[in-house]
Amino acid sequence: MNDAAAQKISGVNQKTYARLKMSLRLNLRRQIFLAVCDDLELRNHLVANLQAELAPRFVSLNLNLSDPNPMAQVTQWLAQRGQAIEYDQPAPAIGFQVLGVEHLTRQPASVQRRFLTHLQAIEYYLPALECTVLLWLPRPWLRSVRQSAPTFWDWHTALFEFEGDPTPVRSFFNPSLVSSPKIEHRDSQTAIAPPAPQATPTRLNGRHIQPLSGKPTDQVIIPIELDDNAFLRHTVEEKSLWEVLTQDSDLVKPDADSASMLEPPDGISSSQVPAPPQVSETVSLIQPVVAPPEQPDVIRCEQPIPAGVSQLQRLILEAIAEDDSATHRTGWQQVQQIEQLHQQGAPQQALAASYYALARGYRESLEQGDVSGHTLAIAIAAHQETLAWLDHYAALGADVANDLGNLYWMQSRSAVEADVQLASLEQAIQAYHLALTKSDPQTTPQTYAMIQNNLGSAYGDLAQYREPAENLQKSVLAYETALRYRTYEDDPARYAATQNNLGTACWNLAQHQQPVPRLQQAIAAYQSALQFYTPEQEPMVYAMIQNNLGTAYWNLAQYIKPSRTQNRTDSEESPEHLLQLAIAAYHNALTYRTLEAAPAAFAATQNNLGTAYWDCSNLPATSPDQRRKLVQQAIAAYEAAITAVDQLAAQNGHRPPLTFDVFATYNNLGLSYYQLACDRHTNLKPAQRQSYLEKALDHHLQALQGWEAQSDFHQLTLGYVVQTLRGFYTECGIQGQTVGLSKIPAQLLPEIMAKL
Repeated sequence: MNDAAAQKISGVNQKTYARLKMSLRLNLRRQIFLAVCDDLELRNHLVANLQAELAPRFVSLNLNLSDPNPMAQVTQWLAQRGQAIEYDQPAPAIGFQVLGVEHLTRQPASVQRRFLTHLQAIEYYLPALECTVLLWLPRPWLRSVRQSAPTFWDWHTALFEFEGDPTPVRSFFNPSLVSSPKIEHRDSQTAIAPPAPQATPTRLNGRHIQPLSGKPTDQVIIPIELDDNAFLRHTVEEKSLWEVLTQDSDLVKPDADSASMLEPPDGISSSQVPAPPQVSETVSLIQPVVAPPEQPDVIRCEQPIPAGVSQLQRLILEAIAEDDSATHRTGWQQVQQIEQLHQQGAPQQALAASYYALARGYRESLEQGDVSGHTLAIAIAAHQETLAWLDHYAALGADVANDLGNLYWMQSRSAVEADVQLASLEQAIQAYHLALTKSDPQTTPQTYAMIQNNLGSAYGDLAQYREPAENLQKSVLAYETALRYRTYEDDPARYAATQNNLGTACWNLAQHQQPVPRLQQAIAAYQSALQFYTPEQEPMVYAMIQNNLGTAYWNLAQYIKPSRTQNRTDSEESPEHLLQLAIAAYHNALTYRTLEAAPAAFAATQNNLGTAYWDCSNLPATSPDQRRKLVQQAIAAYEAAITAVDQLAAQNGHRPPLTFDVFATYNNLGLSYYQLACDRHTNLKPAQRQSYLEKALDHHLQALQGWEAQSDFHQLTLGYVVQTLRGFYTECGIQGQTVGLSKIPAQLLPEIMAKL
């Protein structure tokens, strides 16, 4: 110890240290102490003093950064040294101090989240912790633990805070990366959006496509495509699906390059963004089986599966035959232990704990990225067995049933046949309903809200398969129920995320019934979500919700009859006002959805912005000068969207999946240039009009090529091509028409000449 560190143990620090040492010397069992010290030099001095003064019944452990689970490290230390816990033989009292949490700051966000997830599972380890555990934390991590691991925080016994200047770290600590669990297929939540659906050829946004008209102001613009949660698709590509699931389905935190988060549709389409399911981390006091029997032989691939094995054993043996991994070998050992417990007539509590230990092991494998079909199937079977032995443990039963629903929900989104996806989704809903029967909203409101949020997500997914209006109503009802037990004051982050999910569910339901009241409800929900998300702390989530809000305003404007006078009203019932609100929201989103930070999300919002400007330009009360400016702004937005898509295509070697139809953007851009060219209120020279018409034709041909396989859209765009060629003749004479015809591909000329 150097003198500088020793000098710091004075005054307040000396008193705090004395209290900490006295508490540890009591040798109490199942005590969780937290010590906070930002000065690492001082912290190390205190750690060494405790080790020297409390030896030999005090052990120092360094946190395993590859799997940061301090409780598991303690139980493993005890088991390896003969301190395994028997049901009626508690281990001798001993103390542990765990160091190294500060190193998590330089670890990936997934590792940071895993640490907090492990802390949330404190109740699972408590029965085996016949000891005191002291966890050393820097102050930023204390805040994250308090917010993101509330169960662990509730169980901690005492907090000891030492004064001292923070020791600089090499990398910036971003609490938002570790602040809250994320998906609501557990007691954390994460909004998960379905893939963007294809636009319907005959109806767009619930409205029939208008017939072609010679008047520029009557052109049919292909509506906005809702960006159906670009962030989540990005997240699934970058991280394991379970890692997304184990974040609080409502509280997804975007990485630096992620497009958006928790996001409902980004444009306008019939897509659905359900609330993310949560994976519950709350575990009741059932003792795990710690002392394993002797090691079994390793099963090799060529060995046949013996007859008479249980379904769970068979699943693990089949997994080993395909992938002889440590996870499956450990699983095989565990099922053999469970079989011995059955033969020995072990109590129901022991069997439940053993099955649950197996279930958690496979769940952790999923969290770490092993999302194979075998691992998922074994995790489901282990959770089902756990439920079968949990008749008298209602609290844990709700959590296990919720986790089972999450696993089925994951299976419904895996690459399997459509009928299997549907069946898994139905089983997920059944599991969530079972979890609700085991949860009391009065005594455990947070758990009840979590399950309702997950149920809303699952019904939102089911709406994509059948009875969309009915299932979306159930989704909305589930989110509304969750919000009755999840208040802003008690849990602002999850409250905001559920509001966002509710907004998206209402938006989707508005495409089927009661469009005006449902869109108004969606707007109110998005506005409530924005009370929590700030651009300073979570710019991408903030931008996503602003984009969703803009889309809801735009959609509502389609159902309000416009005024035909120049005296516009600022009433919320005015389409002029609603479209201006949509434009403002899109601009707010683009402040943070930049081309550099999130090119795909940038493109989607620019596409939406272009359509909002176009609709504004075509309102009856818009003056000619205003119309021209608005069309030019629509063109700028559409071109920005196409530029972003081209940039992504150049980077990836192909056009990446998008949440909007870029060929609709090309078509809309063509209509915008056509309107400028044919505007009789401008004094454009013939050459300028011809230039605009050439651009209009080029963009329509791009759309025509992209929609070649979609007959309805193909014919619609073919009509615009013919209209543009007529515009060449009207504005530029026979010479202009010749220029236009020279751009038409040879295979299209016969069909176009017939229409001309």
